[in-house]
Amino acid sequence: MNDVLSALIPPVVVGGAFIYGVVKLLRSEAAGRRPAKREETAGSQDG
Repeated sequence: MNDVLSALIPPVVVGGAFIYGVVKLLRSEAAGRRPAKREETAGSQDG
């Protein structure tokens, strides 16, 4: 049982890090587009 776990831990760690990176990238890309649209609409309302 210990041999199986020791063989599976590295792929699980790499897979988890990959998924974390993809989620972080997608969230940053999605968040980066939202404020630009809000600033344009806020600027046109003030002016």
